[in-house]
Amino acid sequence: MTNLRELSPEELKNWSGETVQLIDVRGDGEVARGVIPGMSHIPMHMVPIRSQELNPSRPVVVYCASGARSAQVGYYLAQNGFEEVYNLVGGIQAWAKIYPVTTPQEA
Repeated sequence: MTNLRELSPEELKNWSGETVQLIDVRGDGEVARGVIPGMSHIPMHMVPIRSQELNPSRPVVVYCASGARSAQVGYYLAQNGFEEVYNLVGGIQAWAKIYPVTTPQEA
């Protein structure tokens, strides 16, 4: 069984390790409404095709609206050679209750 770790919004905000690869797996319309600063957008359906854009030896944090779709993506990445994969618990909805979101252009 592949180990997918969970990360709270507070843990992501206070991350002190190696710089994470923050991946937003939501659709274009959802992303247009706001993102977490520093993210890269790879829609869920494109992850199998675009995962080579990521470094499998660096930490990856995936998020969606609530955490369900990103958990699926996280398991996929972990099963395909990514060493340290985290799912943002509660997704951007949990993040936005505590921290500001930004526009995709500003991320």
